[in-house]
Amino acid sequence: METLDSTVGVYSSHKKALDAVKELQNAGFDVSKISLLGSAKIEDEHLHIIDEEKVFDKTTATGSILGTVVGALAGMSLITVPGVGLLYAAGALVGAVGGFSIGSLGGGIAGALLALGVGKDGILTYKNHLKAGKFLVVVHGSAEDAHKAHEILVGTEHHEVNKH
Repeated sequence: METLDSTVGVYSSHKKALDAVKELQNAGFDVSKISLLGSAKIEDEHLHIIDEEKVFDKTTATGSILGTVVGALAGMSLITVPGVGLLYAAGALVGAVGGFSIGSLGGGIAGALLALGVGKDGILTYKNHLKAGKFLVVVHGSAEDAHKAHEILVGTEHHEVNKH
């Protein structure tokens, strides 16, 4: 089995995370290696992405905010994580957790992040960031991919960027 390396960018808002994904896309990065993860809630049969600055309604945001960027990523899923709550995931992370539409995965996020090359040392840190309402942009691949992604993400408006 191939060992993956990854770079994880932590963002304080959904917009900043989306801007980071756009930067990766603009640099020609393979979108099949990018995942986006953040908090969500379901209210009145609509998915809302929870952002510390605002709450985006998926009905409105799908075409304008989510459609262009997240639509380029491979799939979207909702995941319930004990102690964190409802999360949305888009991209490679969806396949890593088995493509569940809505499910309770407990350690599934940890397992998925491990599968994408995030070391055990980063799992608790990222879980705490998600619990605090931050967003993760996870890029996985070869050591060269992780290095290239790190160079791109450190140039974005990030909270922190780590290479694993």
